[in-house]
Amino acid sequence: MNVLTLTRRALVMLCLVLAFCSGCKKDKQRTYALLPPDPEDVTAQGALSVSIENTGGKNAAEGSVKVTDGDTGTKFLIFTYDPSFWIQLKFNKAQHITSYTLTSANDAPERDPKNWNLAGSNDGNAWTVLDTRTNETFADRGQTNNYEFANDKTYTYYRLNITANGGDDLFQMAEWRVTNVPQ
Repeated sequence: MNVLTLTRRALVMLCLVLAFCSGCKKDKQRTYALLPPDPEDVTAQGALSVSIENTGGKNAAEGSVKVTDGDTGTKFLIFTYDPSFWIQLKFNKAQHITSYTLTSANDAPERDPKNWNLAGSNDGNAWTVLDTRTNETFADRGQTNNYEFANDKTYTYYRLNITANGGDDLFQMAEWRVTNVPQ
């Protein structure tokens, strides 16, 4: 081969290397959009309210704040369960909830939630039912069950309507957690 052919090949190789390396800047952060965003427990960001409160008030030993305190060893208890009973979280920013957990409390299974629906709203008046469960049971005391459902909207309110418990006059639940999936 002559020198001119070798020089041309060397220049072509050099150009290819430079073109390849110019797209490989190390100071750029790479992003990978192949995986969905990680779900996040946003329960603590919501303002809790209930339709029936513990007789000692929300801050009592078994008051409503215990149902979202992050401790499955505490519980919320009411003495006058009614099928219209609900537990609600209101968020400052709309959330995309696609799963939640319920944890049974320490006492009688007859006090556990049995039938319920989870509804979302952006004004606190018009509700969309997102998930409905019937004849649910907990295998043990302190058992956490996870419930997933399809939801393509965001809401500022999420309400858990407990339409039936295990048959007792009392209602109890250790914990309710909701999970946001960023869109």
